[in-house]
Amino acid sequence: MEKQREERDIQREKGEATRRRRWEQRQERKRLAAQKQEEENRQRRRMDEAFMKEALRQAEKAAALGDVPIGCVIVSQGKIIARGYNRRNADKSVLSHAELIAIRKACRKMNDWRLEDCTIYITLEPCPMCAGAIVQARIPRVVIGSRNPKAGCAGSVLDLLHEKGFNHQADLEGGVLEADCTNMLQAFFRELRQEKNADIGKA
Repeated sequence: MEKQREERDIQREKGEATRRRRWEQRQERKRLAAQKQEEENRQRRRMDEAFMKEALRQAEKAAALGDVPIGCVIVSQGKIIARGYNRRNADKSVLSHAELIAIRKACRKMNDWRLEDCTIYITLEPCPMCAGAIVQARIPRVVIGSRNPKAGCAGSVLDLLHEKGFNHQADLEGGVLEADCTNMLQAFFRELRQEKNADIGKA
């Protein structure tokens, strides 16, 4: 009888040890998976920031023309395939937004109106026209810098990128180099106001 109890105790201890070992193995797998995901997120963030810097360089070109500094790049398989910057005033055309210019170039490069393997980087949240074009082009991922509280259609005023009634929705990553994108816009409008005040003073 005593021997049977000892054997049961031994078996119970073995069972508990096995369960503890399996639990520890599960926890280790979870830890490693979380670590891997964190590293992938860091790498993606670094890549997003690198491409957004190029979008900011495009925005500087718009500012040099006297247009609102908005820039855009489109990336496929880790390479920039199209660039665009706001030329609305320079071209005297409402269609000359950075996103539309870049999408047009990307479609020519890909020889297709579908940009299903691309990510678009924009310094400012897209307007309804550009958000609609992104959806129409089937672009799967959108990365923006600054929010556009007056006309943004990636969640600020409307959210056309996630409209369930459409046959395409895009993943959105916001706030990438947000301070740089916002500062550029604020500096542009501040300078514009100063020039207007100076003109009024002359008059």
